[in-house]
Amino acid sequence: MLLCHGFTSDPASMRPWGEHLRDAGINVIAPLLPGHGFTWRELAKSRWQEWYGELDAALDKALALGHPVFAGGLSMGGSLSLRLAEQRGGDLAGLVLVNPAILDDKPHGFLAPALRYVMPTVASIGSDLNKPDVREHTTDRTPVAAYAQLRQLWKVTRPELPRVTVPIRLFVSAEDHIVSSRNSTVIRAGVRSKDIESTVLHRSYHVATLDYDAPLIFEGTVEFINRQLSKSRGVS
Repeated sequence: MLLCHGFTSDPASMRPWGEHLRDAGINVIAPLLPGHGFTWRELAKSRWQEWYGELDAALDKALALGHPVFAGGLSMGGSLSLRLAEQRGGDLAGLVLVNPAILDDKPHGFLAPALRYVMPTVASIGSDLNKPDVREHTTDRTPVAAYAQLRQLWKVTRPELPRVTVPIRLFVSAEDHIVSSRNSTVIRAGVRSKDIESTVLHRSYHVATLDYDAPLIFEGTVEFINRQLSKSRGVS
């Protein structure tokens, strides 16, 4: 399983998910995307092509293990996983997406490329969690330049959603203050996957992999992987 963290975050948001998969006998690779995990200044210098390139290289490492590979992630991690399925769908056995992002819900988001020169950062978007005692590891500020790069990723990924044909397991929070459920609706309508299953998370906000419904995601992922592997082996 190739797990991808979200925008401004790091693999710590994937760790409980990855540990559950490991305990279920599934190999896990969770790369740190370029620019992430450090200061907002480092993130501001990175480009979406670098983020995707890291995930693309991680897929090669996963394939080298000689087993079917599934990919997925949270938020932007879902965006990048979808892009991977568009470009290398033949190398993937399926996707698991948690509150994936594919479009800009912010009314002034299109101004980001220009605003970055006069307003380099905005407040951190991390830790949208229902659990009061949990914090997500993120940059202390959100660089506008990096957000402009995220919009570019969506711009190239959304039109090519019909290229995605792999099975998809989708988890969407009923209340998400970062990514609206419209994103998942657009993804479902855009892909050509015949096997799509969705679960609504009623007790979690955006960072659902660290929230109350995390066990549903973790157990659902294992069930999804086992079901897809059984199908590929012809086992009912």
